[in-house]
Amino acid sequence: MNLSLRQNIWKSDESGLGFYCVNIIESSLVNPDLKELLKSDILKEREFKEISSISKVLQGNPKYYGAFLKEKIDVTDFEKLDFDGLKHNLSEYWKDKNWGDDLPIFRKNFELAASHLDSFELSNRTFYLINAEKIDLTKLMDPNFFTYFVCIISTEPKSDK
Repeated sequence: MNLSLRQNIWKSDESGLGFYCVNIIESSLVNPDLKELLKSDILKEREFKEISSISKVLQGNPKYYGAFLKEKIDVTDFEKLDFDGLKHNLSEYWKDKNWGDDLPIFRKNFELAASHLDSFELSNRTFYLINAEKIDLTKLMDPNFFTYFVCIISTEPKSDK
């Protein structure tokens, strides 16, 4: 399966404490499943905007996407959700008492990222959510520079996007 990047949006907030990345990708297959997408390297660091200072510190030059070591994550690390389930999951996550000053930044970045998806019918899509705080620490880069890191992959039935 071939994947083609159609749009890359990477924005950092003015404080430098948070950012979001939206990649709109087309697949050569209609209805690719998550396993196929991961095998086809959907999580590419160059589309995430590789942070050169991070790669200088990591041992053994591992392949990573944000906080995640790509060779260690698999489909079982993701939660499969519909759009309502995704919103509920994130609203529960936002209730964590350890957020501190980062919560408004994270919420704003999520809303900004979602605003770039207005041309898609989000209620028809399937979402795959992976959260760095909820997976085995051996699947995260060491040292992990991200206090919070969430990745969402979304597919739409009968679509290549």
